[in-house]
Amino acid sequence: MYLVRVSSNATVTKEAVADCSEQTLCDLLATDVTERLRALEAPEAFTEQGIALCYYIDGRGGERQLDANFCGTCLYHTGCPIYGDLLFAAVQAHTPRSMTAAECDILIPWLCEQFASLSVL
Repeated sequence: MYLVRVSSNATVTKEAVADCSEQTLCDLLATDVTERLRALEAPEAFTEQGIALCYYIDGRGGERQLDANFCGTCLYHTGCPIYGDLLFAAVQAHTPRSMTAAECDILIPWLCEQFASLSVL
């Protein structure tokens, strides 16, 4: 199972994980401080299956950051810069979960279409 990471240097990667627990997310973000936000949009293939997206952000602050408007109009916009990295998980029945490789392969190009500044590693 996987999560999709958007790094503060605007690269997108697929991260292998055993689960989507809070501890896993904190370990991947290298912080105990995370904020979970629900994305307003998702790829059509997700919505057809009743899958939504949420993302977890590293809110500690620092010098590396994604643009303040990174979340744009398709994701919930906090109006604040996102410091560190951002992790995407799928949501079904209001419960976050990791994604399959196939779901990541749908999400990653969709994110790159929404945000031209992203690149895939």
